[in-house]
Amino acid sequence: MYTHRPVNCSDFEEIALFPQDARELFFMYPKGIYPLTPGQLEEAAKSRVNATVILSDKYIVGYSNLYDVTEEECWLGNVIIHPNYRSKGAGRYLVETMIHIARMELKIKHFRLVCHNINTKALLFYTKLGFKPFDLKIMQDQYGNELVGIKLEAGTSVDE
Repeated sequence: MYTHRPVNCSDFEEIALFPQDARELFFMYPKGIYPLTPGQLEEAAKSRVNATVILSDKYIVGYSNLYDVTEEECWLGNVIIHPNYRSKGAGRYLVETMIHIARMELKIKHFRLVCHNINTKALLFYTKLGFKPFDLKIMQDQYGNELVGIKLEAGTSVDE
């Protein structure tokens, strides 16, 4: 049902429309300013690797990338799914695709992400995919309020 490919700069115009409000944008891209612009995404992608879109037919329905990639680990970033494709398997496909890229192409052993403690839906989603918490990170939201970033790591079963 879904396929994937590397992102093209022209894709950012469509992806920038995915966040429906400032809160969603914060979850996807904490440094972003709402409304998100293609330029913000393009600039962020310059410091990331393996920026990937997923497609349903020819339509872009999801986006993500990797950051802080080392020989041992990488971090999943900028995860966003088009509102019409949420809870329809697109998120699972995107995360599993990114894990596959990290493990098979980059030979990464530790696939990690940070999820904000106030993003319950995402925490439940990542838990269902086999991610386990391993640390906490004190962060600030877009208004300067403290919150907790929960560091999660994928189990080995997610990849296969």
